Amino acid sequence: MSIILGIDPGSRITGYGVIRIVAGKAEYLVSGCIRTDLGELPSRLKQVYDGVSEIITQFKPDEFAIERVFMARNADSALKLGQARGSAIVAAVNALLPV
Repeated sequence: MSIILGIDPGSRITGYGVIRIVAGKAEYLVSGCIRTDLGELPSRLKQVYDGVSEIITQFKPDEFAIERVFMARNADSALKLGQARGSAIVAAVNALLPV
């Protein structure tokens, strides 16, 4: 049995889902989102980090998966997304999870 935490990063809304793999089949545990305040980006990045850390503490996943950043029309949005992704990855690495 293993528990996997999946993250869809965003600087305003970061989505997450947690599944458990039992006998090769995925079982849904929970999903939701981390909504950040409208403050400055550093504050929002901390909220992403804290939110992901809380989910890790609560569900104790064995693995961590995160969506890759893709380049769209707006480079500024892609950069913010990359920073939110980094905050989530640091939370996982601090919990000694493979990413």
